[in-house]
Amino acid sequence: MRTNSVQLIGYVGKDLLEKTLPTGDKKITLRVATHHSWKDKEGNINYSSSWHDVVAWDQVAQYAQANFVKGSRILVQGSIIYRTYADQHGHIRYVTEIKATALENLDR
Repeated sequence: MRTNSVQLIGYVGKDLLEKTLPTGDKKITLRVATHHSWKDKEGNINYSSSWHDVVAWDQVAQYAQANFVKGSRILVQGSIIYRTYADQHGHIRYVTEIKATALENLDR
């Protein structure tokens, strides 16, 4: 049983970013928007969007490249990754990503 597991249904919000590492590993980064709605005290429906950085590697990356474009409806399964790094000025930067273990195109 995986304890760090996430499942998102949303839309690809930007063109996919492709990178091939010197080791030959393929990486695709997707920006995915998820939406939710709620009613306020007056009964008006409000909407909010959350943006997620999704990273896919190797076969999952190849699937993403072949099946998704900006606007595609997508199912993401994976795990949440938290990391930090120092930028060129020495400032600590915090990154939250979803490492995709499976992707599905919901447009088809």
